[in-house]
Amino acid sequence: MTRALLLLFCLQPALALAAPRVVTSIAPLQEITGALMAGVAEPQVVIESKASAHHFAFKPSHMRRLQQADLVIWVDRHFESGFIRIGQTLPAATRTLELMPALGIESEDGHFWYSPSLLQQSISILAATLSELDPDNQARYLENARRLSADVTAWGERMRTRWRDNKPRLLTDHEFLGHFARDLGGFEIESIQDHHGAQGGLKDLERIETWLRARPAACLLTLDPAPPPLAASLADRYRLPVIVITAIEPANPEIDAILQRLEQLNIALERCLLDN
Repeated sequence: MTRALLLLFCLQPALALAAPRVVTSIAPLQEITGALMAGVAEPQVVIESKASAHHFAFKPSHMRRLQQADLVIWVDRHFESGFIRIGQTLPAATRTLELMPALGIESEDGHFWYSPSLLQQSISILAATLSELDPDNQARYLENARRLSADVTAWGERMRTRWRDNKPRLLTDHEFLGHFARDLGGFEIESIQDHHGAQGGLKDLERIETWLRARPAACLLTLDPAPPPLAASLADRYRLPVIVITAIEPANPEIDAILQRLEQLNIALERCLLDN
């Protein structure tokens, strides 16, 4: 009996400090949250990297993962179409965080992490949310946020310096660099689609071809393993190198995964110039 009581007493601090169960919709959110939760726990992800967030259907296993979470994080109900009614299916005790509204943004482009300023804001929002959910680990969350924020600031400064005077003209298969371009300024970027699944009409195609004829683009950038047929056709017609950003090996695999993702974009831009 004494041994059982002693074991229970020893377990109490561990139970008191049990890490929150956090689930994110997509890999970039898992990477940001994971950097903030380093030393505490590893957040889970619902939509794996090879699956499309825009055409995702939940499986029972996904729903179980979500319903067991203390916190569920996603971009917004338009970006991950399956999350439109997710709040109605979760237990009342589960906290939710829809990041685009929290950032005060309404946009078809949900790839806010490519914008240094928006990424900084999201780090602050996530760190505050985790601290409220798990005050025992607040100091660690805030220190991780401070470190990650400093790294993002350094990346943004490097990008502004590198691309101040020689920005490549870019075609993308869908809009995922809008926030990036507005933050860094001066990039000429045309997107074939506003978002995944959008079907541009004849006027959209004419607009894109007029843009390409006016001055050649440096390359076609895509996040997908293979660009959609229309994008591939335009790249072939205008002899544009096709660069898959997410397929690029990070230069430094030791840094946080979200920073590796940002470096992939920088390397893609460098390749655009090299291929021209």
